[in-house]
Amino acid sequence: MAKRRKNTRPRDTSRNRARRDKSKSMMRLGAKNGAWKGGISSHYYRRKARAKPYEVVHHKNKNHRDNRKSNLQKTTRAGHNRRHPEKGRKNRK
Repeated sequence: MAKRRKNTRPRDTSRNRARRDKSKSMMRLGAKNGAWKGGISSHYYRRKARAKPYEVVHHKNKNHRDNRKSNLQKTTRAGHNRRHPEKGRKNRK
């Protein structure tokens, strides 16, 4: 009778390594992933508004958690700065 190995994991060969890297068990999904933000991406509203990298997304009601499509508006940086003069350099103290 053959002796049983104590460690039943497959041997570490290049073929097994390639198979292991593709397996779903090695992916860090959800809260285990380091980029997890509680279920919503930090750029979720940009994707929802379909904004280009050079466009700014303005929240009409100034509530950044309200990401309804009707509340989002694409604009340029200059246009967004016109909407928020209180955030400009001149008003800093």
